[in-house]
Amino acid sequence: MLDAIADAFSGPGAAFMYAITAVLALALAIGLERGFLYWLSWRADRDAVLDKLRQHDVAGAIQAAGAHPGASLLRAGADAASADAAWDAMGAQAALVQEEVRRRVAWLATAGNIATMLGLLGTIYGLIFAFQGLTDASTVERATRISDGIATAMVTTAWGLIVGIPALAAHALVDGKARRELAFIEAAAGLLAASLRPGRKG
Repeated sequence: MLDAIADAFSGPGAAFMYAITAVLALALAIGLERGFLYWLSWRADRDAVLDKLRQHDVAGAIQAAGAHPGASLLRAGADAASADAAWDAMGAQAALVQEEVRRRVAWLATAGNIATMLGLLGTIYGLIFAFQGLTDASTVERATRISDGIATAMVTTAWGLIVGIPALAAHALVDGKARRELAFIEAAAGLLAASLRPGRKG
């Protein structure tokens, strides 16, 4: 199968193969970038952050959050004089934090769908290519054309699915991680605001 895929890059469906490969490169770039941020760069001791907020130690919570986007949200509400003021300050920052956390995540699903659609389009092209071979003059030319067309139809479909299925799986994984990050940030913001309510400071 690998040989058939490699040969298809120089066959009638080469344009579709290269287009799907470009989608693969995009999905890989997004997956690696988001994975690096979620699992390496943004690593934070979430339990420590939440515990410090419960103890009203906002500065300690910000330090424990490190490079996590939630730290910028906590900094926005840290200097507020009341819970309402903290919510207003964090609300203004929340949109930016959410955009940072979810940036390009949807592109993975789009890449998976586009790869699959390109594979199906290559299938249609391959079948058209094969049927056009029925009008060729000689038996050899007809057989070659039909063979190349059917091979193009099958291989482009396979390549589209090979790229599309992992891209959709990566989207599910990354999207789930983004949701967990946002849930953590929301919990931290709620604890910070709660610590500023009358009778809760100290």
